[in-house]
Amino acid sequence: MAGIVGLSASLSFPVFAQDIFTVSGVHVDESAETAAAARDQALAIGQRKAFDEIVARLTLPQDRAGLGQPSQADINNMVRDFGVSNEKTSSVRYIADMTVRFKENELRNYLRFRDVPFAELQSKPVIIVPVYHSGGYASLWDDPNPWRDIWNRNFATGGLVPIKAPIGDLQDIGTISAEQAEDGAMERLNELARRYGADVAVVASADVRGETGAETVDVTVTRYGAGGEPQIFGVNETTQEGESLNETLVRAAKSVQDQLSESWKQANLINYDTGGQLMVFIPITGLQDWARIEERLVGLPVVRSSHVVAMSRREVQIAVEYAGSPEQLRTALAQQNLSLSQMGDLWFIQPAGSDRLEGLSVGG
Repeated sequence: MAGIVGLSASLSFPVFAQDIFTVSGVHVDESAETAAAARDQALAIGQRKAFDEIVARLTLPQDRAGLGQPSQADINNMVRDFGVSNEKTSSVRYIADMTVRFKENELRNYLRFRDVPFAELQSKPVIIVPVYHSGGYASLWDDPNPWRDIWNRNFATGGLVPIKAPIGDLQDIGTISAEQAEDGAMERLNELARRYGADVAVVASADVRGETGAETVDVTVTRYGAGGEPQIFGVNETTQEGESLNETLVRAAKSVQDQLSESWKQANLINYDTGGQLMVFIPITGLQDWARIEERLVGLPVVRSSHVVAMSRREVQIAVEYAGSPEQLRTALAQQNLSLSQMGDLWFIQPAGSDRLEGLSVGG
């Protein structure tokens, strides 16, 4: 592009850490009468693109159909800050990649006042197990496996359902084979998931058929959750004119991620007009233990407020005001490795996998 030069690094903000209310990789390319006008135009368009992406991330398609487009003033009010990288400019053109951070409360209020339900609870990471079928052969760790290569590029991370992909080293190879993955070998799948800090294993089996340039990609996705029946769905993509098989596989992977995200959102949409209050007992081993639990508790989007009612060396009693249902509160706590349980009329929170309730004398 004639006349385009890279701007100095000092003009770019640092890239922010990815979180639910941050949108990265927004590409802008605008022309105007002057470089300054092109830049202003591009930054405004980039923030609008980021708004569209964050709304798509948090809401279901059918719910946002009537949302409409906010004014630029509305968007400016919801943007906390933004950074730019890879800037290039000419006398009439501006190109950059943007990272936009939104103000949580302003964005929530914008959606709530328009009666658009949304989810903002992020799940624990899931591990994708990408089995590739081509020419009658199933490959997981063997090369070539373009399906695994796509997931390993991490283009599908972030959002409400963070996705990880195995690197395929000797430990992975010794943990599970393609056949075992497709047969649902739970112990091996769980071992693989634990290695990558994931809570759920998702076997995505891509079957490629057809002639070069006209391939069909059929993906069977099986999500293995803890203690529940596997969830199965399918994705089908066909190579379009002028498109490579690799590009078709990228679209298929994006469709898999979208469906995983939509399923999570559907189960975790919060109706902020509903909710309640629970009196909860939390067994603790000391003040530092309580501080760690409290930090995880107060950061949850479903927790409107909490305050300590009583405290001893062995337990803390708190009043928790929450939005949504008790089951949504339980799910939210589980993402922070905390379990919510009920014994009679009493509610308890404790670290997942522990049994601190045994021998506990409530109020002691």
